[in-house]
Amino acid sequence: MSVTLTANGLAVNGQEVPVYSGTIHYWRLERDRWDYILDQAKALGFSMIETYIPWGVHETAPGQYDWGQIDPRKDLAAFIRLCHERGIWLIARPGPLINAELTDFGFPQWILDDPAMQARTALDTMHMSLAAGLHPPHQFPVPSYTSPEYLAAVGVWFDHMCQVIVPQLSPHGPIVAVQSDNETCYMFHEQAYATDYSPSSLALYQAMLAEQYGAIEELNQAYATNYAHFSEVIAPRDADIASRPDLIAHLDWVRYKEVHINWIVATMADMLRERGVVDVPLFHDVAFQYRTPLDINAMEANGHVDWVGINYYRQPQGFDGAITLVRYMAGTTRLPFIPEFGSGLWIHHALTPRPEEAEFVTLAALMYGIKAFNFYMLVERDRWLACPITRHGDYRPEYTQFFERLMGFLQQQQWWNFQRKPEVLVLMSYDLGRYWAATSSLHYGHVDLLGLPPALNRVELDLGFSSDLEVESDDFHPQSWYGSLRSTLDANHIDYDLSDSHLRSPRIAEYKLVFAQSVDWMSRADQQRLLQAAEAGATVWLGPTLPTLDEYFQPCTILADQLAGKRQVALGSGHLGLLSQAELAVFCSELAAGLPVRPQNPQLAVTSHRYQGREILFVANPTAETINSSLDFAHPVRLTSLWGAFAGADLQQQHPFSLAAYTIAIVEVQHD
Repeated sequence: MSVTLTANGLAVNGQEVPVYSGTIHYWRLERDRWDYILDQAKALGFSMIETYIPWGVHETAPGQYDWGQIDPRKDLAAFIRLCHERGIWLIARPGPLINAELTDFGFPQWILDDPAMQARTALDTMHMSLAAGLHPPHQFPVPSYTSPEYLAAVGVWFDHMCQVIVPQLSPHGPIVAVQSDNETCYMFHEQAYATDYSPSSLALYQAMLAEQYGAIEELNQAYATNYAHFSEVIAPRDADIASRPDLIAHLDWVRYKEVHINWIVATMADMLRERGVVDVPLFHDVAFQYRTPLDINAMEANGHVDWVGINYYRQPQGFDGAITLVRYMAGTTRLPFIPEFGSGLWIHHALTPRPEEAEFVTLAALMYGIKAFNFYMLVERDRWLACPITRHGDYRPEYTQFFERLMGFLQQQQWWNFQRKPEVLVLMSYDLGRYWAATSSLHYGHVDLLGLPPALNRVELDLGFSSDLEVESDDFHPQSWYGSLRSTLDANHIDYDLSDSHLRSPRIAEYKLVFAQSVDWMSRADQQRLLQAAEAGATVWLGPTLPTLDEYFQPCTILADQLAGKRQVALGSGHLGLLSQAELAVFCSELAAGLPVRPQNPQLAVTSHRYQGREILFVANPTAETINSSLDFAHPVRLTSLWGAFAGADLQQQHPFSLAAYTIAIVEVQHD
């Protein structure tokens, strides 16, 4: 490849290029403004931009394509050429799904109207998007990922599209990365039993079971059924679970949804490679999910896409949720990347972000380890507000000031080289995420926006497990072991990354201390991964329960055999132990005693980033009130303010400061 993925961004013909990008939708802008708009973006500090290439915009009728011959705004080749002339790198996102607040999400209407291409619900009805409520003007049928007719149509679209972009791939042109599909998760209907019950999807489900179990007798033993062949296996259509065998069958359906999504992303990537997209890396963007049916660890490990990012649309008041997402990317992905970093918002959203809010959420992402981003949108267009550049190419000063300052800071500090390296990793149980999905009776996307109590959609089960699964499987329950652990780490200002139990062993072993959520059962592969990480040098603490069963609820004591009733044992060059919820507070308090810096106020947050002997601290006030506090260091230091009001001082161990509501200060630390 002329372009390869690195830990800091991209290497383009040996040149290190950080992925600091902004979105420009060429077809939505007047052709005679392209030059000026690109010049304005470059002057603002952006040497990389991103654009969708929408199928439904370019294929105006079946088999008829407009690449600028009719509408000059659709001259993609000319737009790419203008980028190349200005030394602007380009990220291309050719779908087939676009969204982008387009009618029909960028699909040609005749594709959506073809019954052979449509996904099916559990009631065997057409799967309709919720676009009418979220992205006007109307609902539309959702394609089935596995439909042969759909895949054939996508192949024809790729044939035509690749004729335009392949000659412009680096090193011959400016395109340095291409996306495989977009936000692939059933068009926001990620609930376990919402979709896709189309014939082609069910055939893939049955093929997965055949590969998983090998013989139908093995499946019958697990499910307590008497199927004669895998083609007879009926997919669950609701959380009708009365026994452990029922639960196994439903968990397999949940697992299938992960396989289904990874399969289509891989298939799309292979289709692009087959058509000449071979000299640049491929990536996929996830809308917001980091749990089933998205298995990001598996998606990055399958070898079809090079890396995965998660989109990020946040308000300052959602600081905890925002940094959870960023911590997960930092602890999981090859390059922590935000493919869509909300710069402004869609026009019908209730809260258009102010410039100071954009500053806070952007710095929060950098604070917790984001290495690459694409501001969506850099240039305004229809159905979108509050971008730094108008659709005519003029700056919007109240927003531009922040972006100009940000890009200057990143370049001046060579920020792509800095590393945030927490010693602590928290692993969510992927098995529990599947349990949460399997035991939900909510089948429709975005019902959560109605504010209904989650308990209304939960199926309560008592299948003889020792753990309180309703509590432990809820990622947001404050009384779970996982929730208590995170709140205790936060209260003690202990920085950490997040991932799940599918993270590969070498990556787990990079951390000094690993907390792994576990209950009565844990898959055999996950138990083996944790054991290998401990043997490689990590100290792995399990909790709240030591797993003694595998994913089929059969005896599996890989980890329990190592402990043999002890609280902690040495393994290889690491350790393995069991930590109860009651022990978390004392354990984390002792861990925090050795921190090099702590804010006096527990509501503040601090992270450290290092590169070649330099140390830079981010200090955040995520509250609605001004906080007067101090940073207490283990040894005297001198602070130099890089961003925000933060008074420097001679070598001291305590540095007082004041931080306004929802602001972040950045300081450089100089040690004696």
